[in-house]
Amino acid sequence: MADTFQKPKSGALRIWHWANSIAIFGLLATGLLRKSYMSWRPMAATIESKTAEAGVAVTPELAREIAIAIRTPMWENHYLFGFALAALLLMRVVLAFMSGQTHTLQDLKDAIASRDKHAIAVKGLYLAFYGVVAFMVVSGLLLRFKTELGLSKELSGLLKDGHEFFLWGFVGFVALHIAGVFVTELRGEHGLVSRMIHGGQKS
Repeated sequence: MADTFQKPKSGALRIWHWANSIAIFGLLATGLLRKSYMSWRPMAATIESKTAEAGVAVTPELAREIAIAIRTPMWENHYLFGFALAALLLMRVVLAFMSGQTHTLQDLKDAIASRDKHAIAVKGLYLAFYGVVAFMVVSGLLLRFKTELGLSKELSGLLKDGHEFFLWGFVGFVALHIAGVFVTELRGEHGLVSRMIHGGQKS
């Protein structure tokens, strides 16, 4: 497993890694804001409360419309990050075929055969990550264009529920990924972060 971490990182892979990080953090930020501080319900309640204090009557319906209008620019950024993630996923597939590194499932089988728990965890996590990314990309695109595609309300609801549920998969992956970097360093496999920045020395 150490050899995997010691390998130099190509420029294309490093660019993909950091661009992917930006896209995921952008999606997390906008998605979590929508579900918390930028949710239309508390925003609408605040609008109603503050306008009432100023002696202006605002109906709940109008307060909701104003809240959604305030949130819309942020949510457009969510779509942009989503489109970027879709492009990056496609780019990763292309890079995998170009580099010949298309054996992730086989790598997991090899790790299981070697009984290397760390290798099993890492390979299994990355397989799960790409599965979640694929689902998030597909479900996100379907939700974005649900009107144009004529999706039913029931299907849209299922897609939305799944999309929101797996948003937490991104949160978990980011936490585990960062923890994994520390574990790798503690195992004596130094330089992973620096290689992801400058590529490392080619042997």
